[in-house]
Amino acid sequence: MPYAITATGWRAINPDMELQDGETFAEEIPQWLINASAAADALREASRIEEEWRATEILEINDQLMALEEGAEALPGTREQWLAYRTRVRNWKEGAEGFPEPANRPWRPAASTNRNPP
Repeated sequence: MPYAITATGWRAINPDMELQDGETFAEEIPQWLINASAAADALREASRIEEEWRATEILEINDQLMALEEGAEALPGTREQWLAYRTRVRNWKEGAEGFPEPANRPWRPAASTNRNPP
């Protein structure tokens, strides 16, 4: 089956169909395009996971700030450290350096002494 391919995708075509701007005719989908598509899918999934982590972590930060304000039991860290951490977590999104690699996530105040100063 022939294909019309671009730098980022493909579509099956009949041999008599016209190609659109930017498309190239191919008898088979090239391996480099299959690999690029798989890499793009993996990046989208990693980004989705990090967005989910960020949303969950912001809820935890809010709980910690509330506990600190009320004098309740909270995780280590001052109010200022948790506020700074919240800013770093909010900024952890597409375009941030190292995103979406989980190892590059901001660290909580309790673990921040080695990586991210409060």
